[in-house]
Amino acid sequence: MIFDLDQTLVDFISVHDEATLRLFRQFFGVDARLTEIDFAGRSLLDNFAELANQKGVSKERVRENARELVESYERFFGESLPEDAPKHILPGAKELLEALSQTDNLIALYTGDSEGIVKRVFQATGLGKYFKFSVYGTEAKSRADMVRLALDRAEKLAGKRFKDKDIVIIGDSIRDVECGKEFNALTIAVATGFHSREQLLATGPDYLFNSLEDYRKVLEAITSESVRAW
Repeated sequence: MIFDLDQTLVDFISVHDEATLRLFRQFFGVDARLTEIDFAGRSLLDNFAELANQKGVSKERVRENARELVESYERFFGESLPEDAPKHILPGAKELLEALSQTDNLIALYTGDSEGIVKRVFQATGLGKYFKFSVYGTEAKSRADMVRLALDRAEKLAGKRFKDKDIVIIGDSIRDVECGKEFNALTIAVATGFHSREQLLATGPDYLFNSLEDYRKVLEAITSESVRAW
């Protein structure tokens, strides 16, 4: 079972916006915010490159400074995290993870964020205890490559192969759904992010929820083979 992080389990987009603004001012001398582009389901560096291009900054400058950009971004993000970080866990997310932790499901995280961002979020929210491992956007070129890494790690841990509906992908973006279809996975979309319910529905997820708040229905979806939208 593979969860996305941002706007699926937590909402720190305002923190990402602030970190992006500080980053682009320092490195490129321009004002830029993450929410100016379609960032959902993409890696940090991909988003930096698109935003840079939009601001008249060459993508080469992003590639040349990739390491420094990520390290600085992690620092800015950590400095901007609010003291009430647990309040930014989305409704039903913790309850769903808690319920799943009582089952035999292997719970993993995949995210476009870097390891440093995930560590800061986990430390601030306490959600890290629910995940066997995480796969980061800095480890793979595409969302599908991230799933392949997750499957490889999961299979080594579990001592068995996972395929088709054994794989569950839960996320808020159309890219999560599209990625899941590549693996014939069970796809569960939640309309708590940048992409609208209509956009998500158009990609044909197995299940579509407005949020994870009614987490019991999400649990039912995970164990059901029927295709429907809630």
